[in-house]
Amino acid sequence: MNRATFIIPLFGFLVIALIAGWALFGMLDGQRSDNQLPSALLNKPAPSTILPDLDSQQIDLSQFKGHPILVNYFASWCAPCRAEAPALALLSKRIKIVGIAYKDRHEDTQKFLTEYGNPFGAVLVDKDGMAAISWGVYGVPETFVLDSSGTVLLRHAGPITRKVLEQDIEEVLEDLKL
Repeated sequence: MNRATFIIPLFGFLVIALIAGWALFGMLDGQRSDNQLPSALLNKPAPSTILPDLDSQQIDLSQFKGHPILVNYFASWCAPCRAEAPALALLSKRIKIVGIAYKDRHEDTQKFLTEYGNPFGAVLVDKDGMAAISWGVYGVPETFVLDSSGTVLLRHAGPITRKVLEQDIEEVLEDLKL
């Protein structure tokens, strides 16, 4: 076997392994994670959103202005959405939560809410995911905190865990005096 045919692929593998290791290390030490992806919506008004609720009544998200709200994109088929259900139940005692069912069937959303609890003051349906695009949603679950004027104060991609609740959301709720 020619020495070059052995060394060149080995060198290529090592370069790829180093890049992958660097990327993984960056994610593990908190420098890069999905929930820290920037959002063009931060400190700007929430997108105009009019969606049907579970009873097919059109709801304009702006009707919730006047009070801070938490907007949570979720889906029945989303395992992390199930995992965040207890944290959302806790949050619902402090702030109104508007759930937006993302690309989900009506009966599956109903079953999910029955099985995992319904912490939402309102549940809207984004059946085709078009409203999610205007929010810049990468996937579910994804959560936004809006102040009483409808300005986006926080965006979190991924499930709301106790750690996220205590470190990120709690700070925003305290600023809102909730």
